[in-house]
Amino acid sequence: MAGYINRAESWALFSEAWDEELRAASPKSIEHLKTGDAYQLQNQFCRQGGWNEEKRDEKLRGLARVIRHFQPISFQISIDREFFYRTNVSSRGLANPYFDCCTATVAAVANFGAQAKFQHPIEFIFDQQDGVESDITMLFAQIRANFPKRTQRMIHGSPQFVDDKHFRPLQAADLLVGHIRREHEYGVKLPLTEKLIGEYHLVTEIPNSLVQRWADHNKRQPGIENLQTKSQWRGFKANFAKQVAAGADPSTLGKPPLRRRIISKIKRLFS
Repeated sequence: MAGYINRAESWALFSEAWDEELRAASPKSIEHLKTGDAYQLQNQFCRQGGWNEEKRDEKLRGLARVIRHFQPISFQISIDREFFYRTNVSSRGLANPYFDCCTATVAAVANFGAQAKFQHPIEFIFDQQDGVESDITMLFAQIRANFPKRTQRMIHGSPQFVDDKHFRPLQAADLLVGHIRREHEYGVKLPLTEKLIGEYHLVTEIPNSLVQRWADHNKRQPGIENLQTKSQWRGFKANFAKQVAAGADPSTLGKPPLRRRIISKIKRLFS
């Protein structure tokens, strides 16, 4: 996962400049950027529409220039997905590396903001991911409560999940993460990557040792096998929401005991 940090007023100006570059006729105009489509020469970048590698690269260089003009801070968060899936034993909603990367992003970036003495809190906006949005929304208050106080003060509300087709800064983040991921997965060096990385670049890796500790902890939780299917997790979420709506403190919910253990586990993982 990767993205950028900038001031709200800079993002507003950036979005206007990004739109202009998207619509630019040289080499061709597009409505929005999907980096995967660009490199696979499909959809808006299809060869039937007149695109080729040279025209694609020219378009991406133009978009990269827009990013560099506004000088955002960049960051990347990574997890070994193969190791995660091989070792993880968790409830349905938490057995997702995207969930862990989202929460790790909030923790790492907010902590950086606190250390750098940002004057304003950070609003976290992620691309939509089916199922993850509701899980993070449900549990974020408990996760946030266990961050250091100075880190908590850097977080503006709960993370938002929006469609990147309509939110230009997320398209810039997609361009960055697309290049970082391609370099890692294919063992290649892409000339554009260094132009997409900011003058200050925050790098955080969730180590396999931590993933292993999560898995070992999960294995010891009685009843964890009862939260493995979609229907079981939906039932838990519905009951959780009902309890919170009734005014209950999720960290002290008593029955069923498994619910209390899950909240306790979340607090320990993200403390």
